[in-house]
Amino acid sequence: MCYNNGPIVDIDINNLKTKKYRCLNCGNKFKGLGKKIICPSCQNNNIKEE
Repeated sequence: MCYNNGPIVDIDINNLKTKKYRCLNCGNKFKGLGKKIICPSCQNNNIKEE
């Protein structure tokens, strides 16, 4: 069987377990999810979990 699009996933983003981070380069504070977190402002991975 072949599909044009991927499966439909119903995820409530508000229920995901995010962590708070701070970028050590630009000082941006943000929430992230996953193993390889990067700053959404400067695209750097020099971050610290808060």
